Amino acid sequence: MKYSLLAASIGLCFSGQLFAVTYDLTELPTNEKTKHTYIMDANESGTIVGRSTELFNLPIDVSYIDIDDSGIKSAYDTWKRNIELRDETIDFTLEQIKNDNAAATNADANLFMRNFLAARAGSAEYQKLNSGIASIFTATTAGEKVLFDANRGYTNNELSRSTIQLLTAVASDGTAVGWGTAPYDQIQFRKKDENEDTTFFQRAHSSRAVLIKPSGEIMELPAKFSDDYGSYTIATDIKKLDDGAYLVVGQSAVSVEKDAQDRFNDNCKNEDEPTAVCAWELQNAGYYDLRAYQWKLDANFNIIDSDTNELGIGLTRNDDEERIHISSALAVNNAGIAIGNSNTREGEDFIVRQRAGYYQSGTFKPVVDHDKGYESSRAVAINDNNIVVGYRMDEFTIGTNSNVKGYYYEIDTSKYVEIESFYEGSDMYVRDINNAGQIIGQAEVEKNVASPRREAFLFDKVTGKLNNVNDLLPCKSAEFPYDVSEAIKITENGNIYAIATKTVNRKDALGNNMKDSNGNDEFESVAIPVLLIRNNNGTPAECAPDEAETYERGSASFGMLSLLAAPLVMLRRRRKAK
Repeated sequence: MKYSLLAASIGLCFSGQLFAVTYDLTELPTNEKTKHTYIMDANESGTIVGRSTELFNLPIDVSYIDIDDSGIKSAYDTWKRNIELRDETIDFTLEQIKNDNAAATNADANLFMRNFLAARAGSAEYQKLNSGIASIFTATTAGEKVLFDANRGYTNNELSRSTIQLLTAVASDGTAVGWGTAPYDQIQFRKKDENEDTTFFQRAHSSRAVLIKPSGEIMELPAKFSDDYGSYTIATDIKKLDDGAYLVVGQSAVSVEKDAQDRFNDNCKNEDEPTAVCAWELQNAGYYDLRAYQWKLDANFNIIDSDTNELGIGLTRNDDEERIHISSALAVNNAGIAIGNSNTREGEDFIVRQRAGYYQSGTFKPVVDHDKGYESSRAVAINDNNIVVGYRMDEFTIGTNSNVKGYYYEIDTSKYVEIESFYEGSDMYVRDINNAGQIIGQAEVEKNVASPRREAFLFDKVTGKLNNVNDLLPCKSAEFPYDVSEAIKITENGNIYAIATKTVNRKDALGNNMKDSNGNDEFESVAIPVLLIRNNNGTPAECAPDEAETYERGSASFGMLSLLAAPLVMLRRRRKAK
């Protein structure tokens, strides 16, 4: 569906500001077997790769589960109690799940089992499920692209739905890259000193990088280091070069360091669990030494060995150091400059948090200074003018970000600039930049709330102007029910591929429309992919601000307030990298 503003005026803007509509929104296809559909990347020709999540009707095997076990009985009692607290009645029993396959026909039973298994994801004695699928878009569909998943007997000879499948980037000719994990096999294993077999779920490999040719053929990209347990690779970006060759970047295992090898030798004895299961547990905790890596392929997709190797890391291993070290490449430009993140040192101290930078001649060069051990940063994109974009943050606990600031860095001049967000304290996550210097991503738009809402932004490096993308669209209404939450990809002509939220009929775990106790339809917000097409002749819209809006959107307005607005970027003197 395509939407543009049909009326010049919709109402008075209570803030006294006018917002120009400069984009037309086209809703892109979604995968009907899932709840949410996301864009990961798109090329200038409109080829899109993405990911869909919350797959309906996941296949659940209960043949190996003992319903008299205290673990599942306790989980069921808790589930039942929570339902009764809502003045509702549970409509399935454990006996029905075991004997009548209720998880395949009763949405609540299916959801219960999914939650039960998710809580035991770290145990190899339970089935593994993943509700995400990789998608390649056509004009009318967001079809699934199966990477490594396969039919399994324990799922009635259907796909196991146990794999991670992710397409991350697409080249100008439609060649795509990504990575996936192997499907789990269900096996029987007799533990030492026991008289009966135990069911285990094991897989052949963890993450493995793939390239998908325009024909649809899948090609695996080899790791620098290989072992009996699948090693590790991911592919994050691809460029088709002027000579017809392809450059792919990502990450590869390069070794198993002494600390990890000692843990394997001490624990993986094939006594209480299969050796492959033990290796899986170690891989989940960090097992391989990982490096930013590139693969180069000729026009016929033959790997060029001389140009395929690790890109570097931001530290040198000490002689007595046994821990794993990690660097990664997330993007590359047409000149072959890759950017990403790496472990570094502060003096003699190893810094576990990642630091943003670029790779040149086998060396990692930081682009963000870190003064404190809890500081962290990411480099996520680079354009053909050698401008790197990303974000920096405080990471007091690994994986928990605060005080997130977007930035851009000019390699040719060593200039670092932080982008001022919508308000002081608004976390900003940058996603992409085009050659015109237009930068996109998402940033927080609510103050003084526990979980601030995020919306898509567009920042122009040349003019220093920051816009909330939603202010460049028609006013939200029944006819235009979209909130654009994240801008993902910006093309050279300024079109934006983005993620929006939209209210639709609520669906249960089996994909059926849900109704309340009175028989009325229930609704929920889902993520959908959209294309925003730049309209230089857009009609101004007068929109009342959302009731929950708590910041001044001056940067998206025109008139006197925009002339008085403070500068939108903060230039910082770049300290010498340590």
